[in-house]
Amino acid sequence: MNLSLDQIITLKKLISSKGYEEIDVQYEILDHVACRIEVLMAENPKLTLDEAFRKTHSEFGIFGFADLADSYRESIRKKFWNRYRTSLKNFLTSYRVIYLFLLGWTFYFLSENFTLFGEQMTAPGWGVIALFVSTVFLVIYYHWVGKGFRHYATFKHALSFTGGMHLIMQFALQGSKYLTGPEIVLEFTFQGVFASLAIISMLIGWISIFLLPKIIQEAAAETQRLKSIYEP
Repeated sequence: MNLSLDQIITLKKLISSKGYEEIDVQYEILDHVACRIEVLMAENPKLTLDEAFRKTHSEFGIFGFADLADSYRESIRKKFWNRYRTSLKNFLTSYRVIYLFLLGWTFYFLSENFTLFGEQMTAPGWGVIALFVSTVFLVIYYHWVGKGFRHYATFKHALSFTGGMHLIMQFALQGSKYLTGPEIVLEFTFQGVFASLAIISMLIGWISIFLLPKIIQEAAAETQRLKSIYEP
């Protein structure tokens, strides 16, 4: 792409004016339209950058760059889930899986030696409490870390997965009331279903706590690489 830095900045503003505020979406659109704009300006040297942009935009049809932007966001979602599956596989087949067993032992130790507000807690009950605290710190920390990337679709999608932790916590908390007694009932009863749901949600939550930091860091690194290409 032979456009100058000033022209790139101008095109970004023009793309943003069309409603595309995410910076990497702007770059993705820019990457597709820049060559066409160069051709149009080469064919007609009197053509201004704004005129070339408007002509290029009209060539994309009635929806303009919408299909291009949606396709890019969908590719981001697919890339994220591919990263998550890969990270999950690597985690479960590496020494790090022992962390889950160490956590389980810690919660068992707490259940045998400590009470909470005078009530005996089971190991899963302690796990739910610890997961809630860890999730709060995870969300706060990564919102702070990602404050420089909040206008990038790549990072926003990775960070938005922390919102899924809210749903996980709801399941865990709703079922936690059945995990506070001396025995855990996992039979096919109302109480057993909610207890099982809490344990499953807690397991998913803890695994995600281990996986999300690396995934979000990879998204941040990819976003940073994208910035370095267009913002030297």
